[in-house]
Amino acid sequence: MTIYQIIETDGGLMVSEVQPGVSAEVAAERAGGVIVDPGPYRSYEEAYDALLALAEQMDTEE
Repeated sequence: MTIYQIIETDGGLMVSEVQPGVSAEVAAERAGGVIVDPGPYRSYEEAYDALLALAEQMDTEE
């Protein structure tokens, strides 16, 4: 079952797929980023909602 995580790349935050048998770290590296929130999230939508909340939290901390 595919799960999702939040990573940060040079372009900002994004949702990354983690395929079965692949570690979260490897999936993030393949996408060109580092893990910000490993989840795991069961759907893209759930991960995206978490990404929006995280981005808002980061904006208020600045």
